[in-house]
Amino acid sequence: MPQQARGKNNDATENIAHQLTRIADAMQPTGMQVTEEDALAAWGLRIYEEEFLTAVEKLGVEIV
Repeated sequence: MPQQARGKNNDATENIAHQLTRIADAMQPTGMQVTEEDALAAWGLRIYEEEFLTAVEKLGVEIV
């Protein structure tokens, strides 16, 4: 993989990690529900939608 592509992947991964950290920090101990539409509206990286939704669910956020 070319160096430039690796850099873009690292940037995307860091952005995903940052967004997931923000979500985890905002969660209440009792859990949280969000619609898939709202979750995806808050997420700008279309190519990573499924990975994002899976990660959100692993953090305990229920997608309804």
